[in-house]
Amino acid sequence: MTDSIKILRIRYENIRLFHEGRFEFSFMAEDRVSNPTQVFQLHKNLYTQKLIALAGINASGKTSALKLIYLALSILLERRSLNEISYGKEFLQDGTRIILHFCYRDMRYELRSVIGKTKSSHMELYFNEEFLFTKTLASMKSKKDILHFDDTQPMMRRSKLPSATLDFLKNDDSMITGIIHSLPPSLYSLINAASINFLRQRGSSPTEILNVFDPTLDELTASGSNDDVTYTVKFKNDPRPISSTNVWRINNLVSSGTIKGQNIMMLVENVLQTGGYLIIDELENHMNKELVRMITDIFKNDRINKYGACLIFSTHYAEILDFMDRKDNIYITRRNQTDASIELLNYASEVKRNDVKKSEVILSNYIEGTAPSYESIQALEDYLCSRID
Repeated sequence: MTDSIKILRIRYENIRLFHEGRFEFSFMAEDRVSNPTQVFQLHKNLYTQKLIALAGINASGKTSALKLIYLALSILLERRSLNEISYGKEFLQDGTRIILHFCYRDMRYELRSVIGKTKSSHMELYFNEEFLFTKTLASMKSKKDILHFDDTQPMMRRSKLPSATLDFLKNDDSMITGIIHSLPPSLYSLINAASINFLRQRGSSPTEILNVFDPTLDELTASGSNDDVTYTVKFKNDPRPISSTNVWRINNLVSSGTIKGQNIMMLVENVLQTGGYLIIDELENHMNKELVRMITDIFKNDRINKYGACLIFSTHYAEILDFMDRKDNIYITRRNQTDASIELLNYASEVKRNDVKKSEVILSNYIEGTAPSYESIQALEDYLCSRID
């Protein structure tokens, strides 16, 4: 196994836009594990998910949830400063609390952070207080004990750190920076690529990857710096490669699904090597359903996914949920009917039956708020009728 951190749970309190100011997202297998290959074993009966899906209709909060997940993972896995993180910080406010549970080597941890927010023109964020609790994995008597630290004194408290240590710690750096460091990169994201689809990789795409998405291509290469990139495309049975510095020309030659496929598979290869986390917004965009199945199957394959890498993705299409073998690794986002805040529901908590396809549950609106209402559809049809002479 790689020397990697495994996330167990992310929890936010006093967070903007979410119902009752709370957000909770578990990476653990909460249901019974009948097939161990579907999950990754950390310790005895403690397993983490290899796939986690977020489903919901438009504007239900899927991307917002992914951004909060990315923010928490960036603090822990990349030791990023709060104000440098690309996504999620816009939801934080003065007094927001972030609670992270994770395992590292033979220890389990709880990191509690209280966020502060200045009233300057930049509205900069900082860590007002932090507590770090730790126990051994061996001390866990049952799975429900894994998140229990109330009987433990903090191993470290930010406000009690020596002044010499605080002098080297920026206000927006978590104190976990000095505890866990020198880890291989283990967080990758395509949150901002749902609509913008340009080739991100440098070098040549392996033909084994390229031909899955487009069997007519012999070569797809990007070389040079970010400001001066040359793209080369070569089709089979055509000896003449096509080179251009114009990304739009390349996008006209190569399908958007092929480009997205290369971007995804580059990150998939990286995350499989480190046992890390890959976050993709709208996985199905630009791609055939069977290609989506191929990607999810890679993470479920214990021969390939040896280190428990986890793919976290959002989708509009309920049919993709039928690729998921478990129920506890599916989350539903919806808008609360009273205040329009975002609710995050775990599918397994809402649906007990196993004999109904997950897509049918979602599309039937069995979990209220997962499909457009009949009334709104009827109102649209009536409006269109009124506009047609």
